[in-house]
Amino acid sequence: MKFFYIVLSLLLSVTLYAKEYNLGKVDYNTTMQQYSNFSDSFDKAFVGIPKGVLGISEPFYGTLDEALKKMPNLKNFVKKLPTVVYMQGSGDFHKNGEIYRQWITGEGGYIFFAPNTHAVNNRPTYSSPVPKSYYEKVHTFRQAEIDQVVKRIDELPFIDLNKTFLIGFSEGGLAAARYAGNAFVGRIVLGWSCEPGYYTNYPKIGAQPTDPFLNIIGRDDPYFGTQNPWNNEYNNDGHCGDALFNFNHAKVVLLPNTGDGIVSNPYTKHEILNFIEMFKDFREIPEKPKENKAKP
Repeated sequence: MKFFYIVLSLLLSVTLYAKEYNLGKVDYNTTMQQYSNFSDSFDKAFVGIPKGVLGISEPFYGTLDEALKKMPNLKNFVKKLPTVVYMQGSGDFHKNGEIYRQWITGEGGYIFFAPNTHAVNNRPTYSSPVPKSYYEKVHTFRQAEIDQVVKRIDELPFIDLNKTFLIGFSEGGLAAARYAGNAFVGRIVLGWSCEPGYYTNYPKIGAQPTDPFLNIIGRDDPYFGTQNPWNNEYNNDGHCGDALFNFNHAKVVLLPNTGDGIVSNPYTKHEILNFIEMFKDFREIPEKPKENKAKP
């Protein structure tokens, strides 16, 4: 009987490890079978297109399907542009997403692409606190959204795949951190602490230690900060510092006197834009210096 319990324990451990290992990679084709209009997450994505593209005099802000109607030659525009894929939080995109889009496209001059998670019918939702199994359904859904972007992004030839960043806020921050793939040059996790807690038991970061990584979070974040009683048993620090200990190009910005409304802090915009500017050429392979051959 003792042997039976040992074997059962090992099997459970292996099962849990396998589950955790695969959480950062979710095939969107499987999710398509569960949600009939899952493709709308991509097709109706919120986009920002900087001025100058196809001669437009002002940045375009709207959805992808609206952009294609207004600019029918958009898919023929082949000048490669740095891009930000933004994973919104659980709330409405227009609360924070429009501000980030303005910064990234209007001021940074980059393409902005945010999957429209709310466009999908019967998507999983929650009202905290709920059992972690509910949250994990949402996290799986958000991973599938990222996978859809990665596998369909070549439909948009103007996006420079070597200069594409993954950004996420709160619920979307967990999604951006957890994604296990090398499709993005760097990641920015906003309003999430990369720690276990009421929201997940699996805070594993899917990025490689060589990937650029920026974490911005308010010290007084009501959900993932140290003061949230839902996280009392976890002894968390309220930021991604420990999770990024072995990363070579990581930075944690802990904003004092700031809750989850980090978009209102004057430092947030500059940290994001400076990070993108600093690492947008990170994957560029420098040319070898020409050898100076001595003349005979």
